[in-house]
Amino acid sequence: MFGIILVSHSQKITEGTKEMIEEMTGTSDAVRITSAGGTGDGRLGTNTLMIMEAIESNADCDHILVFCDIGSAILSSETAVDMIEDPVIIDKVEIMNCPLVEGAFAAAVQSTVCQEKELILKELAQL
Repeated sequence: MFGIILVSHSQKITEGTKEMIEEMTGTSDAVRITSAGGTGDGRLGTNTLMIMEAIESNADCDHILVFCDIGSAILSSETAVDMIEDPVIIDKVEIMNCPLVEGAFAAAVQSTVCQEKELILKELAQL
């Protein structure tokens, strides 16, 4: 199973993206989408602890892909990974270098067809 973490400065962006992806992929056991947008209290910004908890909540996944929008979302995600103590979880995490919405959507749809990480990353490289 793939865990996909959505990180943006806006909770509305990650919640809307999560809703769209889940609508398109249905109730698939191949992918789990987790929203980690905003600060957790409704403000714009990022929350490193919230991102870390989102990653850790996907510990049972084979792969955890983190999709970010801009600037501090990437830095907060990198810091969140650095704060995780479990090396097994750390080895599963990859912060993606592609557009948040398009990348997460493509990865989620592809994961319902194929669970091979390399093929999904190859697909994302074309975005």
